[in-house]
Amino acid sequence: MHPLIENAKRTVDQAELYWNRAHSIAVRYENYQLQQVTENDVSEASLRVIKGGKIGSAYAVFPDQEGFLDNAIAGAEYGDPVQYSFAGSTDYPDLAGYDEAAAQLQSADLIELCERIKSKLQKQLPDVALGIGADREESELSIQTTNGAEAGAKSTSIGYYFGAPFQGAGVGVFKFESGIAPPIVSDELLDEFVTWYNWGNRTSTPSTGRLPVILVPQAAFLMMMPLLAGVSGEAVWKKTSPLAQRLGEQILSKKLTIHDNPLLAGSTDARAFDDEGVPCTKRVIIENGVLKDFLFDQRVGAAMDRPSTGNGFKRTMFGSGNETAVNPWFGCPTIEPGNTSWRDLVKGIKEGLLITGGMGFHSGNYPQGQFAVQAVGFHILNGSIVGRLDKTMISGNIYKDCQKIAAVSSETGPCSGFLPLGEAPYVLIDSLQVAGK
Repeated sequence: MHPLIENAKRTVDQAELYWNRAHSIAVRYENYQLQQVTENDVSEASLRVIKGGKIGSAYAVFPDQEGFLDNAIAGAEYGDPVQYSFAGSTDYPDLAGYDEAAAQLQSADLIELCERIKSKLQKQLPDVALGIGADREESELSIQTTNGAEAGAKSTSIGYYFGAPFQGAGVGVFKFESGIAPPIVSDELLDEFVTWYNWGNRTSTPSTGRLPVILVPQAAFLMMMPLLAGVSGEAVWKKTSPLAQRLGEQILSKKLTIHDNPLLAGSTDARAFDDEGVPCTKRVIIENGVLKDFLFDQRVGAAMDRPSTGNGFKRTMFGSGNETAVNPWFGCPTIEPGNTSWRDLVKGIKEGLLITGGMGFHSGNYPQGQFAVQAVGFHILNGSIVGRLDKTMISGNIYKDCQKIAAVSSETGPCSGFLPLGEAPYVLIDSLQVAGK
């Protein structure tokens, strides 16, 4: 037990120490040229205390920083009343999140990784302003409380990305892979990038009206972020969630089964415990379209007379980190795959959209399930891609439009965007409202 926690036992009712240390290396290429190599060591600590029924917090670089505990106690004088206790002693699930080979990688190894990407893509796309990057991080997170919780984990993450904007456009194509172990550069992913980039050499504006839309895995946030807002225990508690009274009801298509799986093997966001030291577990949120559960941290769970589901994370839509308040959040959201190739989904569409992203999502009414974005992706005509989308908007409400899912692909990819790194298939929505020509 850290000496700070031992000291806190004598001065406050309860205390919780969060301490994360990380060593990272990053390599960046621009226009096929090495531009930057950075190496950083980061330490960040936060302390929460409960004294006299009120909570206070403080932040520091290291737990032994002078005045750390005193600052948290001073904050508790003016803090909010609390109805919960910090995590107690418990067991945590086994999670293989550390790879020794990844931890030993140096900047030269990341440069070599980028050079392998460069050597293939430069031959096929010599005039493209290609950006390439690789990152490696080794981190150690510990959470200790005066109630006996001692959660600790070492982890590694390594990934690479590459992408380029279309000429004369503010959007482009970007691909990435990541994991806890040294990756192999995927020829399939490189070939897919070349194909998709060449699709964008032409622009095309679809018809205005309701059209079928395929969300690629990295665009799943258009559906998953509104869902997160709906299943957040805080929104249910505050009665702002449209799902507050719909537990056990069918809210999405029967073709959709969605888990929160913080124990997802190989994910760089996988966690055995949340940011309050509560054990994580795989949890079904939507089963064949039926709403099965909400997400709780300790604060919201206590307010609703529910235990924490292990979903208390220092995350928000716009960021994460040491000074971010804990709130209910997905660990690693996953959408179960189907049995149809995504290429076959494209072939079956007379006119529709293949969506890779959306600009302006944050300004929509996503807490109520609605979104309206500038569409990023490609136009489909007669089963073929005819060009990248131009002057196109899409809008919808997941609780209405995702009642009708035509198909879900067998292939999956990283579900990213504003979310932790989970997995999602390609999802074909029967129709969304499209504003085009």
